[in-house]
Amino acid sequence: MRFLDAGATRASLSMNDAIGAMRTAFARNREIPQRQLLGSSMFMPGRVGSTSGIKVVSTVPGNPVGIVVIFDDGGSPIGLVDGPTLTAIRTGAVAGLATDLLADPAATSMAMLGAGAMAADQIAAVLAVRPIDRLVIWSRSYERAAELAEATGGLAVRDADEAVRGRDIVSTATPSTTPLFSASSLSDRTHINAVGAYTPSMVEIPPETVTAAFVVVDDEGAASHEAGDLISAGRAPDLDLTTLLADGVPDHGPLTFFKSVGIASQDIAAASVALTTAERLGLGVDLSS
Repeated sequence: MRFLDAGATRASLSMNDAIGAMRTAFARNREIPQRQLLGSSMFMPGRVGSTSGIKVVSTVPGNPVGIVVIFDDGGSPIGLVDGPTLTAIRTGAVAGLATDLLADPAATSMAMLGAGAMAADQIAAVLAVRPIDRLVIWSRSYERAAELAEATGGLAVRDADEAVRGRDIVSTATPSTTPLFSASSLSDRTHINAVGAYTPSMVEIPPETVTAAFVVVDDEGAASHEAGDLISAGRAPDLDLTTLLADGVPDHGPLTFFKSVGIASQDIAAASVALTTAERLGLGVDLSS
């Protein structure tokens, strides 16, 4: 049994491997019971193939802590992985997978709206699947946008509409309750990844854009209760990611929108890959000795 802290988790889980793990996370052989809030912690159980697990994370603002525990097919614990780090990587990875499936293969420009804990991995995921040569970053805090731009080779801007104008790919990761940009600023050939609005009262994307787009979600059940972008627009998804992977990408319009609220199978699949790699490389702490 192995424990991976934040550093060991990141060292054990490359973005390419995490994107590969998302294909396993959204296979049909999985179970994702409804998450539960108990006290100040969110409990997210799930099963992927013969591997089960649970993520427990704090819901207290300013206290980003938690753990993911993985069990083998006999019920024995395999290991523990740092929750916030794994969440950031797997949230980026699922957006990377959706981008690979839905975005124009020739896409070369990206806007990142938001410069918080999720943003760097959102950028890394898109860079893993598309040859991005122009990256524009906006945040309500220009200073944070500038810091992220310096770290990623992007350009910080002060206006969200300017950030998205003409971009091939737009990713959003904010706690916004109102649309971040105007629908008229967006190209009609854009792919959007939205991972920030995870409650019914939160919104990042203009409802006109959501209505017009081909919409894919990570999980229809979770999205129907939590995806504020869809709920506010009165828009049902066209497909979920599991169906898209199983049946292929159907014909659709040029504007595509992937909405993710996050599900436990992502954590289990990604943590399993991280633990396997860590054991091979001798990373983390071996708790069995």
